Amino acid sequence: MPIRPYLSGAFGPDVIATMSEALDAACVRLEHEPRPGLMKDVIAKRIIELVHQGERDARRLCAGALDETAIAAAPSAPTNH
Repeated sequence: MPIRPYLSGAFGPDVIATMSEALDAACVRLEHEPRPGLMKDVIAKRIIELVHQGERDARRLCAGALDETAIAAAPSAPTNH
């Protein structure tokens, strides 16, 4: 998933590709969340914040953004029906 719709600043093509890679990885984790669209917005904004702080590794961007939303440590719980 491209991160371009969330960008308001100027980033080089390599950084944009890294952010998009991080967002793609995070979106895989969001598939089982109750409101993935809302979470995607939060994750994308957090990835951009982390890039502004100097992070450039896609795995760390993804992990850092997911950590902020508590998704990384919380596996999907089975539902009891």
